[in-house]
Amino acid sequence: MITPSKSISFKDSIVFKMIYILDEQFDEISVADLHNKTKRKFLGLNEFIYALDVLYVLGVIDVDIELGKIKRC
Repeated sequence: MITPSKSISFKDSIVFKMIYILDEQFDEISVADLHNKTKRKFLGLNEFIYALDVLYVLGVIDVDIELGKIKRC
């Protein structure tokens, strides 16, 4: 699900679906607003959260949990 494998194609992996979040133009956005803009691209909320997790670990985004905001790094 997160990375491509024999049973998961690259286009179905979280690594590919992170592109949908990166394509959105924002400097700072709420998690709910970003989800509403991209929810058609993900199979569910779990995939969206996984994509945010990977982007955070890679240092592409920063998350302010108290405000519920995502910022580009």
